[in-house]
Amino acid sequence: MIYIAGCFCFVIVALVSIYLGYYIIWNYGEHDFSMHLIILSFGGCWLLWEMIKAFNFQRALPDSFIPITNKDFPELFAIVKEITQELDLSPIDEVYLCPDATAAVVIQPQLKNILFSPKCNLVIGMGFLTQLDDNEIRAVLYHEFGHYVQSEMRNSLSVYTIGQFAQSFLSIKEMKKENTWQQQLKSQLLLFTYFTNWVCNRINKDYMQLAKQMEYDADDVAVKYVGAPTLQRALLHAACIRYNYKVIQWGLQQLGVQGIEVDNVYLALHFVGNYSRPTRNLLSSEIIKRVERLGGLVPDTSIQSTCNIRKQAMQRARRSKSFAKLCSADRFALWLQKGFSIYAKQKQLETSVTLIISLDSRKHKLPWFDATYKVLLDGKNIGIGNFIKGYTLKRKTSPGKHSLSVYAPSGIISTPFELNVESDKIYKIDMDYKVFLLKGYYDVFVEKVTMI
Repeated sequence: MIYIAGCFCFVIVALVSIYLGYYIIWNYGEHDFSMHLIILSFGGCWLLWEMIKAFNFQRALPDSFIPITNKDFPELFAIVKEITQELDLSPIDEVYLCPDATAAVVIQPQLKNILFSPKCNLVIGMGFLTQLDDNEIRAVLYHEFGHYVQSEMRNSLSVYTIGQFAQSFLSIKEMKKENTWQQQLKSQLLLFTYFTNWVCNRINKDYMQLAKQMEYDADDVAVKYVGAPTLQRALLHAACIRYNYKVIQWGLQQLGVQGIEVDNVYLALHFVGNYSRPTRNLLSSEIIKRVERLGGLVPDTSIQSTCNIRKQAMQRARRSKSFAKLCSADRFALWLQKGFSIYAKQKQLETSVTLIISLDSRKHKLPWFDATYKVLLDGKNIGIGNFIKGYTLKRKTSPGKHSLSVYAPSGIISTPFELNVESDKIYKIDMDYKVFLLKGYYDVFVEKVTMI
């Protein structure tokens, strides 16, 4: 509601500025208005144009998503129909198949989603279909559809749509290198960008607090229909499949350098699953918490599960048809058995360094107004910085050379700071800034780096 009200106010301001520019041009010579106000008028046109483009956006599904029908997977569609009827949900519009180890009910937000529920599509990966049994697939889908019977999800759909619209305005370039008239031309767009940036930060912060509880609530829905043992088995098996699939992708990259391809990746994933049991520390900590929350692990002997969907998926699994050197799935799985320890060491090395990036809130008496910016590590956003409140960000990274910088739509300059870090070490990075009042920008920089 805050965002909708803000959009309405900005539209009014833009229309007033456009009318003012029209009035100045139409009555030129009969008043003493500065012609610079015409530039602000064009700024209103620019803002309205950018808003229209953003509110008309449609995010396309990835090319790897292939639509499937009941003829392709009758058992899967029977489960989907069962779940939507049991939960009293609208039928799924489309079911898509993707190559990964994943499952999700996705939406494509549009402007009308602020008031009306959007169309929902199911996406499920071949990594799951070729490895999970029917009961496990049923448990995973009950969890995914379970999100949509929560009151929080019904409210968050409109919030998600607002968030997608707001993200459309956050690509404006820095204005510090532009001349005066260009800054005036973008003034309204810049203010709206700051407003949407604030909305996005607030949505992200609130959603992070809500997301964990929503996962637990969706688990409770699944438990009601499939039982805790089945859901626990499905969560753990799915987590192991995700890990093994990542290792297989890593192995395929190693072979790809030599021009070698595997004839059937999902058959290889099946062979790998016969000997690969990832240890607790290699699985997602959140998955472990969700499993333990449901109670102690007990054998799931209540219902004898079938593997009809797995058989259908395996028949559909693509074999490589390229002219590259081919490696059979069983040989690849046998070769990869030794590669698991190498992969695990590499993943542990990627998080062996701890960076603590902080700004003391008592650093300066300035600034006179609050402002935020993104903190970037190697060009990727790792958190939000604040001049008045200060901040402390912790980040795991790999040993070697890294670049630290900050970014805001305008008013900030930052020269990237490069640092070399060693494995199994902790580095404290103290940030600082200078305020150039006449030029109207902050210079944010790294003041000191200490190894703890």
